[in-house]
Amino acid sequence: MVRVDPQPLGDQSPHADPARYARGWHCLGLSHRFRDGGVHRLTAFGVTLQVQADGQDQLTARLEAEQFAQDLSCLEQDGLFYVWHDPQGNPPPQDLSIPRLRSGTGSEDDEDLEWSAWAWKETTLTASTGQVMEHVVHLADSPHVTKGEQLYFKNVFEGQLATQYFEGPLHHSYQLQDPAPNAATIQLADSVASYYGPAVMIAQLDYVMEDRNLDAIVLTAHYPIDERYLVLMTGVMVRTEQPPGPELKTAAAGHATQILRSITGAVRAQLDDAAATGCRAARGASSPVAALHRWYSQFFVDEQDVSPQMTERFEYEVDTTMPMDLWTRSSARNLILRRVNGKQLA
Repeated sequence: MVRVDPQPLGDQSPHADPARYARGWHCLGLSHRFRDGGVHRLTAFGVTLQVQADGQDQLTARLEAEQFAQDLSCLEQDGLFYVWHDPQGNPPPQDLSIPRLRSGTGSEDDEDLEWSAWAWKETTLTASTGQVMEHVVHLADSPHVTKGEQLYFKNVFEGQLATQYFEGPLHHSYQLQDPAPNAATIQLADSVASYYGPAVMIAQLDYVMEDRNLDAIVLTAHYPIDERYLVLMTGVMVRTEQPPGPELKTAAAGHATQILRSITGAVRAQLDDAAATGCRAARGASSPVAALHRWYSQFFVDEQDVSPQMTERFEYEVDTTMPMDLWTRSSARNLILRRVNGKQLA
């Protein structure tokens, strides 16, 4: 378990009670785990959350507390189970939905012959929602993820979506552990990752390998247990060839498991670093961290109190491809000149 002392968010913090839980969709995990015929009780949003299947085999969720009981809006798709939480009790809006990841071409609606099954991992963190969400601005330049400077990085916050674009080389921990002889390694990663509200991030990834490209979908989600703890979940699906042979499915699942392990480890390491050093990015009004705080504060206030400053478009872009190309050409030119001058001197 990672133990992190929650830190104040400075001048750009959300104007909300720390005990208030975010409004939005929250993933509770793989849906099949709740379909064993029993009633599942877990602690979420500071109270007991009860999940079970009804007579039509549809999953239902109900918050149970001493003062009240509340049925939650639910969503089941792609083999995942989501609940909508709103302190005001309002239903989910039409303009904020979780995109479907599979086309449903398998024997069941949550299956797709082009994709491997979910590789899934959960862990409990002592951290706040904001601390987990900050990886959308920090993760790409974290030494736990990249082995060098990223080639391209961009944040876009607008409305109820926060998106991170990233391209660059990956840290060695993202490679397959104990790979097969002469196995290809991941050279570059191209990622587009979006938070759909405060607690569900979906990333479309393209891994550039020595002999092929590998497409993956990574879901990183969390739900609060109480004021101090939350459950962090990471799921990975890898695109396979058609027809999907058993050996390819096995290889894809193995690769997905390693991606899971490295992503979860990176988030945990980042939280450890923040706790140990107390370092946080600059909080100028135009900084990505300040913009992120403004953006996610909309989920911690009543809907009528959401201000334009929380939802207006913000962009932060770092493109190093041009300077790196110029540096490479300049270095090559200087090397040629040195060689020429060396021959002339000889």
